[in-house]
Amino acid sequence: MSRNTERSAYWDIVKGFAIIAVVMGHCGIMTAFVYLFHLAVFFFVTGYFYNENKYGDDPFRYFGVRLAGCWPRFFFYSICCVLVHNFFVTHGLYANAELYNHTTMLTYILHSAAMQNTETMQGAMWFVPAWLLSSACFGGIVWFGRTAARRIGGSSRIEPAVIAFGVLAAGVTGLFLYDRQCYLPYNLHCAILVIPLYYAAWMMRRHLPSFKRFTTWYGALISAVLLHLVNTRLRIYIDISAMSIPGFSYYLISLLGIYLVLSLSVLAERIRWLSKGLAFLGRHSFDIMALHFLAFKLIDLVYARFAAVSATAENLAGFPVGFRGELEPVYLALGVLLPALAGWAVDRIARFLLPEKPALSK
Repeated sequence: MSRNTERSAYWDIVKGFAIIAVVMGHCGIMTAFVYLFHLAVFFFVTGYFYNENKYGDDPFRYFGVRLAGCWPRFFFYSICCVLVHNFFVTHGLYANAELYNHTTMLTYILHSAAMQNTETMQGAMWFVPAWLLSSACFGGIVWFGRTAARRIGGSSRIEPAVIAFGVLAAGVTGLFLYDRQCYLPYNLHCAILVIPLYYAAWMMRRHLPSFKRFTTWYGALISAVLLHLVNTRLRIYIDISAMSIPGFSYYLISLLGIYLVLSLSVLAERIRWLSKGLAFLGRHSFDIMALHFLAFKLIDLVYARFAAVSATAENLAGFPVGFRGELEPVYLALGVLLPALAGWAVDRIARFLLPEKPALSK
């Protein structure tokens, strides 16, 4: 989910579709459908951009780069969530919650420094440590494969075999942990589960660089129909944060959903205004992930005060949204737009306060 100004806008469009799917699922629009693949897309994109030449022999550097890219913004948004806690309590947006004193605020801010969620509004940010650890795990598997190949004799066949075995072992371990409902710190169980998605993307980049020619409008339509049938006929529901996956078929369903998003992104590239809008959302997908719950509740507050005469305390305290069925299009539109604009503003302020140093001439 880190920003990379050198990459094609296509991948920002892909992330734009994915983050819209996340917000759709949380506000109640086609939730069961988008939950089949929405988070898988982010893991897949990260795997696609893994650079083995740069990080293959230095997995700790890869982890450090990923951490440096996400921790400052995670910490900043977490502080914001802690600071607005008392406002949410006093305005009825939190049910059965106590007011924080200064000591409690400081304690929870320090929890956030360790990437631990303490606030309801941080709920979607559980994904960040899982994404960070899954990136590190995949980098570690690649490093182990490269190291093993050199130690054994440098055979060109050993490295890919060891890496593939490590990916398979991670996937099986992840499936086992989900089957036994084994929750691990920082959602490590999820990080292990999604390693095969990284591998699939990495293999696609290495061996199928022209993958776009296999993405078509009718392919998108077929994959959407198949995913719909998975929901309606097979009644399969996926929620990796709640330990709900359908075993090995999780990977097949995720790849089908990823294909749908890749195909839609190719189609969107051809429409200038749409591609620019989606790319903007994709570049700020982290901000949307972090802040869309907060946006939902602010919408509830405004609606209850100025439009909904019959709004109840249950509406205001409802989570993640209080007026499901009434404001779903509003939640979706403002749930992506307001956080994206906030992220844009944060970027501008950061560039003003911390200007980039000019590169040294060679």
